[in-house]
Amino acid sequence: MRNYALWMIVTLIASLPRVSGAEEALTADKAVQMALERNPELTSLSAEVQAADARLRGASLFLQSNPALSGSLGPHFSAGGSQLDYEVGLSQELEVFGQRAARIDAARAGKSVVELRWKARRSELAAQVRQAFVHALAAEQLVLVAQESLALARQTVQAAEKKLEVGDGSRIEVNTARIEIGRSTRELNVAVRNQATAHAELKVLLALEPTMKINVQGDLKSDALFDPLDPDALVRRAVESRWELSAVRQELQAAQAEQRFADRDGLPRPRLGARYERDEGDHIVLGTLEFDLPVFNRNQAGQGEAAAHAIQAELAVQTTERRVRQQVLLAAVQLQAAQDAAKGFAGDVLAAAEENLRLIGTAYQAGKIDLFELLLIRRNSLEARRGNIEALEELRSAEVELAKSLGAEGGRL
Repeated sequence: MRNYALWMIVTLIASLPRVSGAEEALTADKAVQMALERNPELTSLSAEVQAADARLRGASLFLQSNPALSGSLGPHFSAGGSQLDYEVGLSQELEVFGQRAARIDAARAGKSVVELRWKARRSELAAQVRQAFVHALAAEQLVLVAQESLALARQTVQAAEKKLEVGDGSRIEVNTARIEIGRSTRELNVAVRNQATAHAELKVLLALEPTMKINVQGDLKSDALFDPLDPDALVRRAVESRWELSAVRQELQAAQAEQRFADRDGLPRPRLGARYERDEGDHIVLGTLEFDLPVFNRNQAGQGEAAAHAIQAELAVQTTERRVRQQVLLAAVQLQAAQDAAKGFAGDVLAAAEENLRLIGTAYQAGKIDLFELLLIRRNSLEARRGNIEALEELRSAEVELAKSLGAEGGRL
């Protein structure tokens, strides 16, 4: 019994939520998943999909109107006296001129439009999250560079003061080194502020609390994007797969179906029925047929409105196709430029900058270079590191932008 109680206590402790001092690592894929699950706009669009499905089910009903029951009752006066006569009728309106098929086509196309809008918004949101994640990742790396710059500036002050103590330096060098601390401190403050802004933008997309801390993890490097691009092939891919373009094409089909329905809606809907009468004691059963005569109202307003919507939808298709082509071509140009910029830091450039950062401190203390040469070389080396981070940030952003223009699922090529 005692062992069972101990087992229960251990099980209870193991089931309690674990508290960690560090924030959980947030990757780009996880951020996209969180945004897709928590975004209120996607939830609203999902509700619209359900509403469109309900409209389609309603449009698919074989009979759109309920049966009509009618009756009359009154005395019948004659020479022989009076008696009570009554009449009961039942009728049902029917669609015999293609109204039902046209209505179903319009509702089905309308549902497809909403579904495609939902998919397009998912693709757009995923691209926005990946863009924000790239900016947050680059901002964190720039903070690290700024912190290293400040640490090196403080080391330089110490080295300059030691050289001054042994009579091998000057007060000007010490003052210049201290000024460098102020400049590096400002750069660090700017980098921290940019990091906070990037984190805030990402948290907005993830629907997180502003005070919640996030720990983005990932790599800015992209090894698969240095191949030549084929703009024509990219345009063809976008025209075939872009959700937004598919949606406007489906809107055109919906508008054309609504136009067909408007044309048929002006045609009569006959009402078939049966009527039972009791007249002077006789029992009478009659079949009935009733329909409107389209003399005055032939649904002219509905037909005109549907025709206008069809014209607007056709223009929207042309405009969207043109915009998609422009976006793809622009994104391809930007990606090619970003590739070229990233290539400029490949090879021995960064290795040379890192080697200079390791050697200049010893060279300055040994008197091989003066302070001004040290500061110049250090700034160039740190700028090379910053430039590489910014180039990789632009490369990854351009990759996401191209994926967005292609309508790629999840914001990835």
